Amino acid sequence: LPDAPLEKFPARGSEHLPSWLSDPVLPNTAQTPATDVYHRDWRPTMKQPCPYGTKVVTLDPTDLGRSIYKLLISCIVPRPIALVSSISSTGSVNLAPYSYFGAMNHSPATICFSPCRNRGEHPDKDTLRNIKETKEFVVHIMSKWFVDVANHTCGNFLYGDNEFKIAGATQIPSVKVKAPRVQEAAIQLECKLSGFHEIKDTDGVTKATMVIGEIILFHINEGVYDEDSMSVNASKLMPISRMGGNTYGQTCGMFDLPRPDRNKK
Repeated sequence: LPDAPLEKFPARGSEHLPSWLSDPVLPNTAQTPATDVYHRDWRPTMKQPCPYGTKVVTLDPTDLGRSIYKLLISCIVPRPIALVSSISSTGSVNLAPYSYFGAMNHSPATICFSPCRNRGEHPDKDTLRNIKETKEFVVHIMSKWFVDVANHTCGNFLYGDNEFKIAGATQIPSVKVKAPRVQEAAIQLECKLSGFHEIKDTDGVTKATMVIGEIILFHINEGVYDEDSMSVNASKLMPISRMGGNTYGQTCGMFDLPRPDRNKK
């Protein structure tokens, strides 16, 4: 095939986008491209160059100081958000969001999130302080319909303040852990602590603590769960992600693109 500019629209039949972004219907002819590529003209070995050219800005993290935070969170996007509930040994409840978060494994089902340290005499965030005491917590996936409530929980509240009540989240009991769940969340993951990993700077000072947890119970709203595939419908979940600065992202378009080593079903 000759080299040609990649077409704007993705392959017909592979896209689930709003109508203004969707691929126009193509005639059913011998020239109709395959649907297992995103760009209709692409074939293996063809280049897909960056549209902005090849010049780069090279930055050394050791030269950036505190500005590295803004740079990093604008580079690693979108980031899923863990809305974490925890409880202290004395029964004090906390609820807070973390976007340094991800799935680490499926067997055992393992997640990880990372609270950064506070400045001052109490460096541990309330979430970390509680998990160190009780070794358990609940992770919720943030959805569009309760984003205002979830966002409000990240305020600089005092230790012992109940963010459920402050933000308006509905507090319900868990089954296997003491930390409560957020009823508004369509996905609620009861977790037990697997371990911590401290992240230190060049001076050996701990800057963040990775919290690794095993999911011991899933709670999934029936409205987003597909029993046939045993999976969650992302369009119904309406997950919210974190971008740079104060910007949130939402999943408004998805497409299916099979792996080249997988047979189509």
